[in-house]
Amino acid sequence: MQPIKRETLHIFDLMLKQLIRLSNAAVIQFINGLFGTNHPLDSTVEYPNTETVSRKLRKIMSDTVIIIGGLHAYHIEGEIDNDNVALKVFEYGFAEGLRTQSIAEDNVRTIRFPQARVIYWETSGNTPNETTLRLIFPDETRYDYKVKSFKFLDHYINELAKQKMAILLPFYLLKLRKRVVSAKTSVQRTALSAEMKTIFDELVAAVDRSAEAGLMSESDKRIVLEHMERLYRELYSQYPELTEGAPVRCM
Repeated sequence: MQPIKRETLHIFDLMLKQLIRLSNAAVIQFINGLFGTNHPLDSTVEYPNTETVSRKLRKIMSDTVIIIGGLHAYHIEGEIDNDNVALKVFEYGFAEGLRTQSIAEDNVRTIRFPQARVIYWETSGNTPNETTLRLIFPDETRYDYKVKSFKFLDHYINELAKQKMAILLPFYLLKLRKRVVSAKTSVQRTALSAEMKTIFDELVAAVDRSAEAGLMSESDKRIVLEHMERLYRELYSQYPELTEGAPVRCM
């Protein structure tokens, strides 16, 4: 299976950062859907600077940390594979904890980690429901730092919309990527092009419904659809069968 190009993965990261910086109402509802919370839609939304430098002078930057209502911090990572993801999330969470650390009157220093979730855009049989990093301290005290997974493509389009995750629907265009890459003939890719058009139409309809339901603004909707077009071109422009039969909004 041909891996996704590094340049495309970078686009995924940039797209995620932009999509979860849409209107406050859309972002709060997305957080509520992903983490099972119930923050009021008029809560404040903050995006702290997540870029830090480690003691080894290595730049550390998470995909996104979002603070709702000035108190509740959430860390979101978008991934394709699960290599070292728990370690990476722990490292980012620790950096955010240092940024917000507090010292009590008894000189006890508190470092609070944000709630974390890893969104896997594609999955395989090896994709875990959660990943664990075991911390062992000098006195042999142990703590398992667990990070839950959200397997994006395991959910139907309407299900994602109902979970208030419509702002991430452009990534659903990955649904047929592996099959397109594996297709051996033009006939197979032409059939996949028709299937892709059906998926694209369902995505646009779900985004429309989400906007009508107040889950995103009209401006949010426009940005989501623009990203959908951009990602389609990035993933499938090298396949004539998929560009010739592409949805009108894409090409």
